[in-house]
Amino acid sequence: MSGNFIGSHYRNLDTKGRLLLPPGFLEALGWKRDNGVSFWMTAFYGRIAAYRTESWNLVADRLCSLNFPSQRLSHFKSKIIGLAQEFFPDSQGRIRISQSLMREAGISRQIVLVGLLDKFEIWDQARFDALPMEDVSEELLACGIQLSL
Repeated sequence: MSGNFIGSHYRNLDTKGRLLLPPGFLEALGWKRDNGVSFWMTAFYGRIAAYRTESWNLVADRLCSLNFPSQRLSHFKSKIIGLAQEFFPDSQGRIRISQSLMREAGISRQIVLVGLLDKFEIWDQARFDALPMEDVSEELLACGIQLSL
């Protein structure tokens, strides 16, 4: 692992539907021009989540270890694993997001990439900009997390 995914980056898909990944994200993936590095993406809860291969393998292993999940959990598992795709940035650091991922996440041409340290998310810009910033201090305390922001 070369680094963390940090920051929010506003982008437009090009005319061929390709997304140019931010330089810091490419560095965090360990990408160098034509070195064949890959990562995994899937969609859920109105966004695309992107994982380094080793992190995706952990997620997939945990989901596959569910022997007899409830119907809701089984559907969740089917969507997460069924939509998952491996991506290889091209020599310019671009990827083409599939229509199935874009449709599931409700993504149009204008997007936001959001770094979450160990992974990143891709949101439709309008949906991301409309997210409310709510006071979650009580929820954090219930989880044993105290932040002084």
